[in-house]
Amino acid sequence: MLNGRRVSLVLGGGGLKGLAHIGVLKVLASRGIVPDEYVGASVGSIVAALAAGGLLPEQIERIALDIRRSDILDYDWKGLILRRGRVRSLYRGIALRSWLRRVLPVDRFDRLVRPAYFTSVDVNTGEEVIWGRPAARDFPLHECVAASCAIPGIYPPMEIGGRHYIDGSLVDTLPVRAATVGRSDLILAVYLDEVEDSPARSIQRLGIGAILEQAQSIVSQTLLRLRLGRFNGAPVAIIRPRVRSHGMFQFDRTEAVIRAGEEAALRAMETEPALREATPITRTTTRIRPAPAERDMKEAGDGLPPIPGSEDLVPEGGAPTS
Repeated sequence: MLNGRRVSLVLGGGGLKGLAHIGVLKVLASRGIVPDEYVGASVGSIVAALAAGGLLPEQIERIALDIRRSDILDYDWKGLILRRGRVRSLYRGIALRSWLRRVLPVDRFDRLVRPAYFTSVDVNTGEEVIWGRPAARDFPLHECVAASCAIPGIYPPMEIGGRHYIDGSLVDTLPVRAATVGRSDLILAVYLDEVEDSPARSIQRLGIGAILEQAQSIVSQTLLRLRLGRFNGAPVAIIRPRVRSHGMFQFDRTEAVIRAGEEAALRAMETEPALREATPITRTTTRIRPAPAERDMKEAGDGLPPIPGSEDLVPEGGAPTS
């Protein structure tokens, strides 16, 4: 609640850039703002599920700081070797699902402390599904979150109830329409994609990963403008962490990404009329250490996971190929 208004927190997708959501949660908590519900797409679903499950922002931050590449990325060696062009994805998705089962405080929607909704898309029909709605809540929570995170080509479609689902941000990168709050309430939405008007470096020179990520950002911003232009629900205040220089699968900048979320939330507290009246619940001022400046722009290959070469391929039970 905020000044008697229900608050829906909508968290968008963006790979590990989505750890900025944690910084936003920390600032909201410091101002006494507790969302009444959570909505997530892709990585936003992970943070939403952790928060709706009752974890404090500091607890979620510890989980994020402990995450390692092997926790969520597991090459589909067998598929890459044997199926080649017919392989469904670069990674099997088993590690991600196992990690979700370990870190989520509950695995049923009816045990969440706050309502939560996650978006996915049926890969065969293109139909969007919102997990957590009455017709889509009788499934394990970790499976629904994994379905929302199934980035095409990165993770395989997630099978739930005989249907196969992929990343919800494919059709709606910031699903404010999934929020259930009324028109007199408030939607806080955290948007991670951005396209620079004058980028410091030419995208086409950074390789396939950077090009694909830029293409996704362009599509994302176009969809966002269309969606918000037609949205007639509760007022929407958008928080925009500056995470353009961070790769979608860059594991060595977690602290910097979280700080970017904090900085964005603090800026929104000063600029968004709906948030200006939210005052710190303690007398101490939130201080944020400046992010390290050793790299202002991600290098080629930071955006998407590397595609293994023959020297990396290890058949199941065998030795590396030479």
